[in-house]
Amino acid sequence: MNKINQITNNSRQRQTIPLDDGRTFEIALYYMPMQLGWFIEEIKFGDFTLSSLRITNSPNMLHQFKNKLPFGLACISLDDREPSQQQDFTSGNSVLYVLEEAEVKAYQEYLSE
Repeated sequence: MNKINQITNNSRQRQTIPLDDGRTFEIALYYMPMQLGWFIEEIKFGDFTLSSLRITNSPNMLHQFKNKLPFGLACISLDDREPSQQQDFTSGNSVLYVLEEAEVKAYQEYLSE
């Protein structure tokens, strides 16, 4: 699990995230004050594009795409609440992690038990 450290308080941001195998993916995030939440506007990996996903506390928000993506995204927050404030990632209240392929598989096996 690798923490995404580059998330700022900016309401719109785009980043290129490296994976352990040398490949990268692009992620565009935005904060929507009227919804009190952070959203993934888009994830691009190769020819795969995912649009419009709310960031929620989850061991793998991308689990349903496990056959298309060799990585996952986990969000963990303190205080048992979703990331709802614009400063949640910079304050450390919420953390977004990239899961490696082995971690995605381990989570899938856990769910299958």
